[in-house]
Amino acid sequence: MKILKSIFEFYLHSSIHVSIAVWSLYKISFIYLNSPYIQYLDCLVITSTIVGYNKIKFGSIFLKNKKLVSNEIKVISVLAFLIGFWCFIKVNLLIKIIFLLSFIVVFIYTIPNPYSKKNMRNTNGIKIFLVAFSWTLVTYFSLFNEMKNENFLQYFILGLQRFIFVLVATIPFEIRDINLDENELMTIPQKFGIFKSKLIGVFLLGINSLFFLGVENINIYYITLELFVYAILAYALVKVTKYKKLNYTRFWVEGIPIFWVFNLFILSQLF
Repeated sequence: MKILKSIFEFYLHSSIHVSIAVWSLYKISFIYLNSPYIQYLDCLVITSTIVGYNKIKFGSIFLKNKKLVSNEIKVISVLAFLIGFWCFIKVNLLIKIIFLLSFIVVFIYTIPNPYSKKNMRNTNGIKIFLVAFSWTLVTYFSLFNEMKNENFLQYFILGLQRFIFVLVATIPFEIRDINLDENELMTIPQKFGIFKSKLIGVFLLGINSLFFLGVENINIYYITLELFVYAILAYALVKVTKYKKLNYTRFWVEGIPIFWVFNLFILSQLF
């Protein structure tokens, strides 16, 4: 039992779980856009997420004391970087640019400003938007080559929906960390309180649902599933508290995209 618990903890702690969640959102875009298979991109999405998240979580700790970061985390981060770099070389120029933009976001998210001694993460209220923007770049706009000019409005709406979905999915983490985050972060729960933050999240999911009125050529079963996923996220948001166990957010909330893509794949085979 202890071995299974250790494996599960490593799975979460090493960012494998969140990387699968990001990959799941990418595959959802892949199915929605009816995209042809793009070699190396699946692997690049997963490995870049592991590297990015481990950089955010362990980068500053590693610089202060290398011994505080476990060898397992070091190994998986280095392997992910090497494999990801190989995949990055193989993809086309536009995808390279999109992933470089995402890397820049991660870079400015963690590197202190020499003038203010703060990084962008610690700038008032901006953390959640940086996360949503980076996820949207990787999971949606990496397929930009598959978007046709005549459907520009629809693609814009789908991209905006993805941004809002990630934004709302981040709120439970900010509620969980409300007593840990510095006051200068001015996260949504710090600024509006927990109850109003939940209302904001549910309201944004409602707006996302209405956006489907401007979307054509998307399977009605896909839309129905997405609305159901919104309901699950809304429920998770309503139930979260600052006292919830860590695994509530880092496993169950982050696992929502995995549940989504699993069911979407089944629907894509049936309809």
